Amino acid sequence: MCKSRCVSQIESRATPPTSEEVVQLQAVTLFPKEMTPMDRADIDKLRELPIEGVAERLGLNVKRHHCLCPFHGDRTPSLSFSVKRNTYRCWSCSARGDPIDLVRNYLNKSFVEACQWLADENAIIISEYKPEKTMTQPTKFHADFYSFLIGNLPLGSLAQDFLFNDRKYNHDVVSRLDIKSVECSGRRLLDFLRQRFTEEQLQEYGIVSGQADRKHCFFWSPCLLIPYFSVDGSLEGIQSRYLGTRMRFNTAEAQAKHDAIAAKAPRFQFSPGSHPMIFNLPVLKDLKPDEELWITEGVSDCIGVMSSGRKAIAIPSATLLTSKNKVLLASAPTRNWHIAPDQDQAGETLFQAIEATANETGAKLTRHQLPEGCKDFSEYWKRR
Repeated sequence: MCKSRCVSQIESRATPPTSEEVVQLQAVTLFPKEMTPMDRADIDKLRELPIEGVAERLGLNVKRHHCLCPFHGDRTPSLSFSVKRNTYRCWSCSARGDPIDLVRNYLNKSFVEACQWLADENAIIISEYKPEKTMTQPTKFHADFYSFLIGNLPLGSLAQDFLFNDRKYNHDVVSRLDIKSVECSGRRLLDFLRQRFTEEQLQEYGIVSGQADRKHCFFWSPCLLIPYFSVDGSLEGIQSRYLGTRMRFNTAEAQAKHDAIAAKAPRFQFSPGSHPMIFNLPVLKDLKPDEELWITEGVSDCIGVMSSGRKAIAIPSATLLTSKNKVLLASAPTRNWHIAPDQDQAGETLFQAIEATANETGAKLTRHQLPEGCKDFSEYWKRR
């Protein structure tokens, strides 16, 4: 039996995973007492995330820089946000802080867990402190290995339900983007990969992480695996999108056990060795002069725009609009750019960054307003 069949026949679990089978995020337990400049730069980057955008990602309803305070029994909005200082403060219970503090206190996480949550939610790649026994994380992206992985994985039933029934994405678009899924436990996936690759190779490729005596896949499953390609079609990175919150079990006990695990899972993760990049870059070589190019925030919106018949690319977040990405945008054959920003502070920040890039390159940027009640284009496409 060929290896692609072995993987495609692995089904989602019908019972909650045991503690040994749970696919875990790479262990990050504390920061060293003396942080490197890069570590401090990562923290500063997270603290610069728009405070109101972070609040909205946490589910808080921000209106006119205020919302109900989640830290006491609030009936009138007493939690205020200072956009200028990028902080929050409650005038009743005196809760205050920056974006990291907000996540720490709201989700009851440690400092490091809050940083990791912010990084995952905003698709920011940060360096991680690794204890002495933790395996070294690769700095190189191993395209050949991840091409093999993508080529031998199916698009499972959980992924299809999410993409086609829930999000209403176009089947041809998803197929063209070569999106696949992992819907088995991480241990079963590693068992399959060990039939072809040595333990040393898997460690080199970054597919396993954790301490040497307990190894896990770098991503949580079940999940989508979303390839990022260069303009010429070379594989440059993989992003996982967690799907475990969609799993349902027959008993309340099993569901509660799974939900406790799923609550710890980051929604997005980049494969080891990946660098900030634009999604769906190959579309740039197919554009004609003056043809519309839509610029979105995140992969979900990009697939939604593509499903509507438009050509689109995605910037993971405003903080990832790097100088290299600006050069790639400037190289597009068209100067007819379009954007429908997310209805939050993060979306506004990205719009301003794209607008500045358009002014620098002589592009014409058209802003489209999403219907009321639609946070982003993906939600609009789902509701249409």
